[in-house]
Amino acid sequence: MRKPSGPRLLIFMVVLVVAGTSIPERIGVTITPSLRHRIFLLDRSPGKDAMRPDRYILFNLRSAFIKGYKTHKVIKRVACAEGDELLVRERSYFCNDRYLGQAKEYSLKGEKLTHFPFEGTIPEGKLFVFSNHIDSFDSRYFGFVERDDVLAIAHPVF
Repeated sequence: MRKPSGPRLLIFMVVLVVAGTSIPERIGVTITPSLRHRIFLLDRSPGKDAMRPDRYILFNLRSAFIKGYKTHKVIKRVACAEGDELLVRERSYFCNDRYLGQAKEYSLKGEKLTHFPFEGTIPEGKLFVFSNHIDSFDSRYFGFVERDDVLAIAHPVF
């Protein structure tokens, strides 16, 4: 078998380096059961209008709930965005009078959970993320996501 010549080898190596550095920035993978999808194509230059309800986003979660992390990258679905009306009644969450779901009283470990209480218009620059999965760790427990913490719009692939 013939070895690749100098220019071909150089081109091949450049293609490998470019692919190896750009693909991880464009693909997001989640292994939690809280989302239906597991692989996402990431748009890392989202505009303000791109962050609307029913879009998936990749964001930095800054939470005291996650021990040992200052920030943690998470993919969730936007359920309610700035300007929408969010209402919480007895652990049940509603966005613009649309029922989203209910918060759990206890974690899988049996710990009492704190719920995010809110009633009113979601302030500018804030997003409420949610999942229909019963054990999803989302805004029901940690509150609003800052728009500035959004890293990408996540388009489901698989």
